[in-house]
Amino acid sequence: MQMIGIICAVSAALFWASAVIMFKKSGEVLSPTALNLFKGVVTLLLLIPTLWFSGTPLFPNRPFGEWLLFGLSGFMGITLADNFFFMALKRLGAGLWAVVDCLYLPFIILLSAVFLNEQIGLKRMVGATLVIVAIVAGSYSGRSAKCSQRDFLAGLFWGTLAVSLLAGSIIMVKPLLETTSVLWASYVRLLAGVAGLLVLAVIQPERKRTLRVLLPSQAWKIALPASIVGNYLAMIAWLAGFKYTLVSVAAILNQLSTIFTFILAAVFLKEPVTLPRMIAILLAVAGALLAAGAT
Repeated sequence: MQMIGIICAVSAALFWASAVIMFKKSGEVLSPTALNLFKGVVTLLLLIPTLWFSGTPLFPNRPFGEWLLFGLSGFMGITLADNFFFMALKRLGAGLWAVVDCLYLPFIILLSAVFLNEQIGLKRMVGATLVIVAIVAGSYSGRSAKCSQRDFLAGLFWGTLAVSLLAGSIIMVKPLLETTSVLWASYVRLLAGVAGLLVLAVIQPERKRTLRVLLPSQAWKIALPASIVGNYLAMIAWLAGFKYTLVSVAAILNQLSTIFTFILAAVFLKEPVTLPRMIAILLAVAGALLAAGAT
């Protein structure tokens, strides 16, 4: 089962990196809330028959506290974190986002130490510091990649919020995942996340434009495959990785998305491979590996 967890964690990183490239394209024509709502609805429509075919009940007789905790996890990780992710991606681009995304591992390490009683240690602290230094180095890359200082700082702010909320959303349900179906956990999180997004869409001044994303359009050509790969497949693989292996191991393997995103952004989005960005990526990965060595 450990090997299954490792394979799922690496697969989640690859799925997510591929989706980031497609989401970057979709984000040029869709607002963050519209794109987030679209991918949530698409994934929900795919998950429901998946649960049915697997024999997993949609509404099992489980304690209300578990429903509430998974629901809160979905609201944090989907309604809020994914919205902030799209806001950051639009400002930073896929390459710079890959640097900011490296904050994921330090946040996982910190929260697992606080709430799961895992030891931090000197190596992990140094690793987290390297990631922060990488982001500073990435700021120079931002100017050379035609990302203004204002956009970089705003993207860093929203990206940090996104990553911290995502890390918190998985740490809070890790103990429950030990005895819970990955498909059902994904379903409840997504149900709560989409419900939160619908509320956000309705209260926005541009609600008609936001809800129009659910009608067939040219934007679907990229947004649909991105949603399937980056939400349906990646979310299931991500949760399975945390279920079948240690939190720290899964988080470290998830961080491979940094490398995947950097390479794919250079190949498909033609984002420049600058020296500061290379340094930032290397520092970020070194920080992740150092933290891995402390596991």
